[in-house]
Amino acid sequence: MNIFIIGGAVLVVLFIILPFFNIESFFLFVLIEWITKFVLPWIALYWLIRGVKALEKK
Repeated sequence: MNIFIIGGAVLVVLFIILPFFNIESFFLFVLIEWITKFVLPWIALYWLIRGVKALEKK
């Protein structure tokens, strides 16, 4: 539960700070979409393969 509060606080702070650096807030949504579409599946695949290898050793 605490991780959601911390994540939400980080997003709010980024929405407040980014306009000072001339970066639009829309960039955050594009970045989150890109990470969930391309990076997270590779991380999940990596851990799935590690889990299968661990089960094979037993």
